[in-house]
This record gives sequence, C-alpha cells and structure tokens, in this order.
Amino acid sequence: MKIKEICEKTKLTERAVRLYIENGLVAPSINESYSGRRNVEFSAEDVKRLKSISVLRKAGFSIAQIKLMQQEPEKSKEVLQEFIDKTNERIKTDSEIVACLMPLLSLEKLVPEQISQSLEKPVVEEKLLPAEDSEPSALQKFIRKLFLSVGIIGLVFNVACLVPILWVEIRDIRGYSFPRYDAVGIFYMTIFFAPSILSATVILINRKKSVASKKKQKIKSVLTVLLIGIGVWCSFFTYCGAFLASVSNPEGFVVSQTSNIENYGDFEPKGLSGVWKTLSEFLPEKLPDVRGIKYKYWYKEFGGAPMDPQTEIFLEIPLDRESFDEAVEKYKAFRPSDSACEPYEEKINDWTLIYYREDHERAPTNYDPVFAFNEKECKIRLMCEYGNVASKGATSHNASFLDEYKW
Repeated sequence: MKIKEICEKTKLTERAVRLYIENGLVAPSINESYSGRRNVEFSAEDVKRLKSISVLRKAGFSIAQIKLMQQEPEKSKEVLQEFIDKTNERIKTDSEIVACLMPLLSLEKLVPEQISQSLEKPVVEEKLLPAEDSEPSALQKFIRKLFLSVGIIGLVFNVACLVPILWVEIRDIRGYSFPRYDAVGIFYMTIFFAPSILSATVILINRKKSVASKKKQKIKSVLTVLLIGIGVWCSFFTYCGAFLASVSNPEGFVVSQTSNIENYGDFEPKGLSGVWKTLSEFLPEKLPDVRGIKYKYWYKEFGGAPMDPQTEIFLEIPLDRESFDEAVEKYKAFRPSDSACEPYEEKINDWTLIYYREDHERAPTNYDPVFAFNEKECKIRLMCEYGNVASKGATSHNASFLDEYKW
C-alpha cells in the first residue's frame, strides 16, 4: 500500500505518517525503481501499528514513550505509570482516560496494542492528534512565510524593472527589417528575465504548508536560499538596465541581421535613400548565384536622436577563377566618389586588404569601404561601414579588422 492509501485507512495526515517513520515507530519496506525513485510500501501489520500509534498519540503519549514501549516491552508498566501520574497531575478532565488505563496495571504482560484497545472509546476518538503530528513547527511556519514574502517582493520588483527594458526591445524589434538576437543579446536578456523566474520559483516552492520529511524540508530550504542569492545578483543587473532604459535612449540588444541571400539589397530604411545610394556605389548590384556565400548585415538607427544611423554590411563570396580575377581588378581600380586618395593594400595571412581612404582623410559621407581577396582560396570579402568614419576623422580599420568578424 502507498502512503496516500495508508492515510485513508488510518485517518492520519501524510506528515504524521512520515514523522512516525522518521522516529522509527513504523518501518515500511522501501523499494528502489529502475529510475532510482524510492517507493515506500506498507503492510497490513504497518496499518495496525499506525492505528495503535494514532490512538496512543491522541491520548497524550509522547513519541519517545511509544518508541520505548515498542523496543522494550518490559518497561511498558513504568511508562504507563509515568503517564498516569502526569495525567492526574496535569489534566483533571481526563479522568475517563485514566479509568480506562488503570485495570491494565494488574496484567503480567503489557504491550502497546492492549493499551490502545482500552482507549478506543469516544472520549479518545474525539480528541485531536498533537499539533506536531499534523502541523509544521512555529520555526518552519516562520521560514516559509519569510521565503514567500521575499519571493513576492522580488517578483514585483523585477517585473517592474523589466517594463522599461522590454519597451526598448519592442521599439527596436518593430523598427528593424530582420530583427534577431545574437549570443550577447540572448545572454543579457536571460540575465534580465532570470530574477523574475527565480522569484516565481521561490513562491511556488513555499506556496503551501509542506508535508515533506525533514530531509526534504532541509533540501527545499537550501534550494530556496540558493535561488534567492542568484536572484539578488541578477536583480542588480536588471535594475541597472531598467535605470538606463528609463533615463536615456539606449540601444536594445536586438539587431537587424540576416543570412538569407535573397534579402540582399532589401535593407533601405525609410527616409535614408541617400545612405543606401552611397553604399551601393561600393557594393555589387547583384550577388552571384553561388553556394557557400556568407552574409551579415547590421543596422542601427539611434531613435530620434539628431545623428546618422550606422550601417555595416559584410559579404564573403567564393568565386570561380574568371569571376575572381574580374572582381579583384574592379576593386583595385575602385575609389569612392568623395575620396581624393588612391587605394592602398595591406597583407594579413592569405588575405590582401584594399583601403580607399588614408588615415588623414575625413569622409564627408561617413562611408568607409574595405575590399579583401584571398588568391589561394579564390574568395573575396566586401566590408562596408557607414556612420563611424567622420567622427573619427580617418578609417576605423587596420589589418586585424579582417578577422574580428566570425564568418
């Protein structure tokens, strides 16, 4: 029989049954399943013993007294005499119980079952079990309410912090052509959501009175403290993010990015046709239909702030020898229309980089193209930035720039 069935038969609470098992008053068999789960099985003898224990507890016998009588039956008379003396001194109204127990003193041998049979009268049946058999202790109640309060306060606080953060993200998602989160964005959004999830978990763990064993109670308390500790750490970052989102106009963690070749050239933001026209001077009008092309696009518009948007486009294209030679020849001769400088080359590993602006040259259009080709692998790379050049007064690239992007 399972523990729920035992509770129905004996009219005991699950907490009371577990309490008696922990104190060795009853010892059901424990089987471990193939999955490692421990199953407790009760026999008919266990049911009989639990009923006996229930009667003795309702009468006022302590767990220690019952355990002593079970382990050392010869001391049952001493235990009984001690109980009778204390009952007479402490509770005058329990005279009926005493009257039921007095005749048992004349017996030569005495076992707990005989005492419980003598007490099976309405006067005992109507009494309730001691509080510790069915109710958590005062300390356990305090700890549960404390954890529950911390969880509720943490949930309210963190949800309030999420509102401005989500407002920034939703604003950017609605403003981008191809919104997505990269690994960094996912990491920070996870940190922002973590404290709310952890607070909700703390509430679920401590939402009602527990009937678990002492071991499980301890595990639950340790787990709750651990969740609160992690939640406090994450709440600090969530609060910082909420504060920045409330007092400024920050960038969200969502970016506009695609790897679909069919989306190339479909990024022109409304009102920025001049920007796209400038970039298209460097970028090819149509991409070759080849396998293995790698493509990354990033666009960020700084809300309503009076500053230029920033656009980055990166392409890596494998070509056949004829197309490769044509592309290299074209871009060696290429020069931005607003640049007075001749292109110059720089070598890094198997790649040759071609820049179209000198360090001293300011770019009136904030437009900075870079071309790279790999003679050995027959590949080209097109890298184009818009929005960073004029503020720096020179090209923002160097030889290490080529490998800063994960293709």
